Amino acid sequence: MVFVNLFLFITAFFFISASLAGHGKVITYKNNFDFFENIFFGFIFLALINTFIHFFVEIKFQYSFCILLLGLIFFRKNLFKQKLFTKKNIFFLLLLIFLVPLFISQKYHEDFGYYHLPYALLLLEEKIIFGIANSNIAYVYNSIWLNIYPSFFLWDKSYDYLTFSTFILYVIFICYLINNIFKNENWKLSKLFSVLLIFYYVLKFTRISEFGLDLPSAIYSNLSILFFIKFFETDNTYEKKKFFFLNLNFVIFSILIKLSSLPVILLSIILYFKNFKLLKKELIKVNFIFIYLLSLFFLFQQFIYTGCFIFPNELSCLNVSWFNHDFLSLKTILETTNKSYSEAKEIMSREEFLENFKWFPYWFKRNYSEIGTHILTMLLPMITIYFFTKKKNEKNPRANEIRLYLLIFVLISLVFWLTFSPVYRFAVPFFVTAVFLTLSIFFNKREIPNNLFLIFIILFLSFNFIKNVNRIYEKKKIVFGIDKIVNKYLLDKKNSKNHTNIFFVNEESNGWQGRLCWDVPIVCTYMKIQVNRNNNYLFINKLSEK
Repeated sequence: MVFVNLFLFITAFFFISASLAGHGKVITYKNNFDFFENIFFGFIFLALINTFIHFFVEIKFQYSFCILLLGLIFFRKNLFKQKLFTKKNIFFLLLLIFLVPLFISQKYHEDFGYYHLPYALLLLEEKIIFGIANSNIAYVYNSIWLNIYPSFFLWDKSYDYLTFSTFILYVIFICYLINNIFKNENWKLSKLFSVLLIFYYVLKFTRISEFGLDLPSAIYSNLSILFFIKFFETDNTYEKKKFFFLNLNFVIFSILIKLSSLPVILLSIILYFKNFKLLKKELIKVNFIFIYLLSLFFLFQQFIYTGCFIFPNELSCLNVSWFNHDFLSLKTILETTNKSYSEAKEIMSREEFLENFKWFPYWFKRNYSEIGTHILTMLLPMITIYFFTKKKNEKNPRANEIRLYLLIFVLISLVFWLTFSPVYRFAVPFFVTAVFLTLSIFFNKREIPNNLFLIFIILFLSFNFIKNVNRIYEKKKIVFGIDKIVNKYLLDKKNSKNHTNIFFVNEESNGWQGRLCWDVPIVCTYMKIQVNRNNNYLFINKLSEK
């Protein structure tokens, strides 16, 4: 039975990946992009379609199936042209099998029950809801990646594969980097950066559920950095324009996934103004319209959810009925939480905690170990492989220029990160780039032979595989997807106006602060709200405390 499920899993992986590549070809139309790059764009296209459609209708299973099928139709020409049983494809298939336990070993985490799953069900059951953030404060900081989730209800109202999108992105990311290394004969900085990314992600990102929305945001941010480097390494005008296109699209998408990725926009700004004559007309090309539309739809979605177009910017908020002034205090709450206020809450107020860097000792004590572990995970494999490298003769005349720009990026990014949200998982691209800058100096006149790299990646994949197989063994069962949840914590059920149910969670027995709704039908909340239906749209307002 396990082998049957494995076969079905791999088959689903292949067809969904092909569908995503087909969707991606819509964005990259008339441009020469490879299979993996088209998949990256496929997620952007899927997010665009789902976000737009949800303004008017629920994202039902039937709709998602049609979208999946449409992607396969877009990809059909390529499907029959490809030679399936090549050495490269067999290698990538084996890589996928090695990474399957990463998906099987996943476990629940609080964010999944808090807003990931409830949000996906919200898109499935209702068209866009005005003021949904009044029912769950987590919706204030929305993520475009969650808009993709409904497409992975692979059968009606089953969320077994809800995190499949993140797993596909992770695997395709690793495959793309490996392909990038073997495809390029010359040893360049982009090749070194790819090696660092592969080793780090394979060794440290060994459980999908541990990283949630941070993983896709980090992947797209790191890809944008890779294309930034590639831009400077080529003299070909077409390739420069291509890498700028990849960079800007992935920068914007990473920010829409997680606002903490905002500093990566600096890379696109540097590219554009440093090469203004070459790129000045690129921003108005048709291919960019998709990411522009997605950004616009996301802003309107954010306004409908919160009453603010750009949160937490108060100037972007309008005095609509569903706007809640309590949303604006969330910025301070999250900032102090991320700066380890829990260690000092008995001593000082949140406002005092933020003054004159009083937070720093508490934050450092709590975070230095985690940050150090991640940095060592990046450094140790590269230090080890350094002793097996060989000298190279060719020089990279633009290496110092690339390093300078990336150094500026790292410094500004880390200042931004420390100022607003100093949690390590929000800063993965910044730390990876910082470590890369250091390594680039030591590897300046060295190159890693492909055979040596292959040996190391097999070893690290084996480590990833064994680690997750042990987790599965401890779990004592093999489940392709997410275990079903039995809800035992509903405290009350009331009818609002227009026959819309409100479910209240049991604050005493329901997980983190009594706020986990899991798969409870909407509207599920832990807050005092009023729900009305107008023109078949739900409006959720906060009830007065009086």
